Amino acid sequence: MNDLIDYVETNVMGWGNRGWLEIIYFILVVCKKGSLKTHIMYKCNLNSKQIDQYIQFLLDKQLLERDSESSNSKRYTYKTSEVGRKYINVYNQLAEIFD
Repeated sequence: MNDLIDYVETNVMGWGNRGWLEIIYFILVVCKKGSLKTHIMYKCNLNSKQIDQYIQFLLDKQLLERDSESSNSKRYTYKTSEVGRKYINVYNQLAEIFD
């Protein structure tokens, strides 16, 4: 039983691998002022397959917005939406409970 408690504390409290909710939080924080995909990928320590999946999920859920750098550019800037800012605030409130 004690091993189970250690496992839960390790994973829930952030001493183990990051969970997907935490990764989403980091992506949204990085994108508050707008970021390119490669910047998000490096700042959040994700590979290209992972960042593509997370960005698509966040766009689908309207937590991120995507803007083209120019009319004929294939480079996009990703920015945290209003819904994404609400996510950041709620995540921070939950984190305070465990501090």
